[in-house]
Amino acid sequence: MENQKTNRSDFLNATNITGITSAVNGSSGLVKSESVQDDASSATKIVRTCCRACISNCGVIAHVKNGRVIKLEGDPENPMNKGSMCAKGLSGIQALYNPNRNKYPMLRVGKRGENKWKRISWDEAIDILAKKLMETREKYGAEAVICSTGGGGNPEFWSISRFCNVFGTPNWFEPGCAQCYLPRTLANDLMYGGSDYSIADSNCLEIYDTDETPIKCLVMWGSAPSYSSPAMGGGAVADLRANGVKTVVIDPRMTPDAAKADVWLPIRPGSDVALMLAWTRYIIDKKLYDEDFVMKWTNLPYLVDVKTKMLLRANKSNNPKIPDTFMVWDTKTNSAKPLTYPWNDNLTPALEGTFMVNGIECKTGFQLLKERVEPYTLEKAAKTCWLDVNKIEEAINLYTQNSPSGLNLGVATDQSPNSVQAAMAAVNLNALMGNIEKPGTLMQRFETSGATPVLTYIVPPAQKMLPEEQLKKRLGGTEYKGLLQWWAAQPSSVRDAIITGKPYKPRVWIERSGNKLGAVAESASWVPALKEMDFIVHMYMYPTSFSNYADLLLPASEWLETDMPVESCNKIFVRQAVTHLWETMDETLFWSKLAKRCAELGHENCKKAFDEEYMGADLPYWNSMEELLNRCTSVFDMTWDEFKKKAPFEFLPKNEWKQYYVYKQIDPKTGKARGFDTPSKKIEIYLESLITLGRTGMPYSTYKLPPASKDYDPLPYYLEPSESPLEGSELAKEYPLVMTNGRIPFYHHNTLRNVPWLREMYPVPEIWIHPTAAKTYGISHGDWVWVESLRGKIKAKSNVTKGINSGTVYMERFTFPENYHTETEGWREMNVNVLSKSTAPFNDVVGTYTLRGYLVKISRADDGPPKGVWTKPDQFKTWLPQPSDPTEVVK
Repeated sequence: MENQKTNRSDFLNATNITGITSAVNGSSGLVKSESVQDDASSATKIVRTCCRACISNCGVIAHVKNGRVIKLEGDPENPMNKGSMCAKGLSGIQALYNPNRNKYPMLRVGKRGENKWKRISWDEAIDILAKKLMETREKYGAEAVICSTGGGGNPEFWSISRFCNVFGTPNWFEPGCAQCYLPRTLANDLMYGGSDYSIADSNCLEIYDTDETPIKCLVMWGSAPSYSSPAMGGGAVADLRANGVKTVVIDPRMTPDAAKADVWLPIRPGSDVALMLAWTRYIIDKKLYDEDFVMKWTNLPYLVDVKTKMLLRANKSNNPKIPDTFMVWDTKTNSAKPLTYPWNDNLTPALEGTFMVNGIECKTGFQLLKERVEPYTLEKAAKTCWLDVNKIEEAINLYTQNSPSGLNLGVATDQSPNSVQAAMAAVNLNALMGNIEKPGTLMQRFETSGATPVLTYIVPPAQKMLPEEQLKKRLGGTEYKGLLQWWAAQPSSVRDAIITGKPYKPRVWIERSGNKLGAVAESASWVPALKEMDFIVHMYMYPTSFSNYADLLLPASEWLETDMPVESCNKIFVRQAVTHLWETMDETLFWSKLAKRCAELGHENCKKAFDEEYMGADLPYWNSMEELLNRCTSVFDMTWDEFKKKAPFEFLPKNEWKQYYVYKQIDPKTGKARGFDTPSKKIEIYLESLITLGRTGMPYSTYKLPPASKDYDPLPYYLEPSESPLEGSELAKEYPLVMTNGRIPFYHHNTLRNVPWLREMYPVPEIWIHPTAAKTYGISHGDWVWVESLRGKIKAKSNVTKGINSGTVYMERFTFPENYHTETEGWREMNVNVLSKSTAPFNDVVGTYTLRGYLVKISRADDGPPKGVWTKPDQFKTWLPQPSDPTEVVK
């Protein structure tokens, strides 16, 4: 159809969308940044920067006039967003100048929740907090301090982990982590050793050369780039589709990507792995897989001891560059033989089969995978996943018959207890088809900006500084060792320890993110934990519901006030401060200042150099962001100021950056093919290292840890959601619908609900209901409805649409700043995470709880919207930017 060929450039030209200008004139709270550059042709100054309203780092051009940001537009030189910006990024001016910004450090002077505060200085705030931390450490141990972070405006992820490791607490967590992204990064790292291929996280780099793309088919599984990253991934997918790339979307919702797809599979939430296993069986049964790649570059021909579940080895290697020698069954000699890396043409290994080796029953990895997927016929998958069997087959054939192709996995599968298994199964589907490191495939190891990762994460986490005895105290850490990839704690374990005091009681909480009570599962269960804390700090750009429980409020910088290097394909850009308002501080600087003050108060670990690998003894702390950034850019023989002036620039020509078939490159030290960054140098579809991880914590722990209660399974398996709607479920009789959630293009996680233009576009969360279900429950489009689970009851506004699986409902998480100081605290009215499930079963590897795929019921709410919730455009005027007094820059 011709109307599907429109690309993003045509759309932007037709609508003449270039940016947002400020709606308010008057005096400014802006302090001129040194990075502002004069434009000789006008009074307007131009600053090239990068957005951080979500995690995409889109290139931005900011216009500043008379000391105030008046316009934002996309940077056409950025190879990923190509001049586009989404609503979140364009709202940056309203976020920056929002009158409800946290402007100064504030100390609580009334009771918690009374909203009575006293303004203090940063030095006072850091001193008060450091003394509280040292006092707590002395009385209860460092583990009694917990820290947390989260998405939205977060310029540097590892600063918080670094502080915790240096201070000595093993307990920091993020509401995402095991529920968002880590399952995929873990599977890719252990199975492949390369980057994940998340479009929303800007790592699916093959999709951005859209004009001459070799991609023939793109599968978006639980991925909605038109919603999660409209300007980057969403635009790239639109361009690919306009250039003839076929697409398959697996998503309960008809997102814009699903609406334009060649095949849309509206899967039942939580059943994804069943469908993945069915795809795998179909590919194996029909022999559609790339046999040469599977034989030579995966570990599926290797023999596995059925009893121990470990691979058979002829010998172990002492050279990390050379893998162990594994055993195969040679069909020429009808015997087990060692297969030297990378291959031996004198052998003809069996790909499948069961064999006896020295009295030990062995099977090939391929045989074990084949047996695992055997029950998952297309018919079984259709019944389990609520799909049309013919559509499933059509989708598989689009993927397998249009090569090169790639399967991208989004956040949806991260949010159920089957999270890691979904990520493993997705790697399997790419690997079976040989869709790895070929042009037009998604799993790539393109070059980064030099030998150091400083431009991705500029603060190393200093894991060596955390003592062994402290690491073993990590809450949830023994059972869920996959969290060691980020060295994070498990949220439910943290909450339970606070409430029960077992195995010990955390007492001080430093929180840096938006609204935790909108992000964590079963939100109400966290209120008793908050009330148990001795001292709570909330650091963010503006107050949220969480602030009601805080003793100390700290004002974080908005993205237009921060500096950070940014890598975009083969180019380097910068996020640079356009201005600086009030007394906000970059969190990267805050964590350093806090550690330094703890050192001054006698913390021995904080006195040591943090990390010999990068920072060294001469920079254990940084007293300004410039000091830290100068250290980072020194690898390019530049100061930060020189770096800003040179950017954007190519760190490598595109043909050198975009390296294909990296695994075939010859390693000059060994004379052999480089292979993949795994122990076997092959794609490890039979993931033996997952067993080792559960037993020891290796390869992510620097110490050998006690084993988990059971071995992790080296192959993906399907786990039916604990609240199942399938036949025979008693619970489903009362709660007959399956709830899912997911992003919309106006907000990122729990951020930006105080931005007037975004709230005008989407003021309250809708619940998507299929017409069949709406008729059953007497609901019309636009009605207010009650939504209930076993854990709570909230309201929503109905959106009756055929764009949802008929047995599923969808709702976005939501909190209301206008109600933060009311009885509901702004999170109880319409927050879908009031309904979600924070208790077992958890994912066995990383402890994921249930944010999607649980059961709910709906009914009409005849009393209208929740009290105090704003729904009309005029109500949001109070949040429009206001004039402010100038302040000095905080160093």
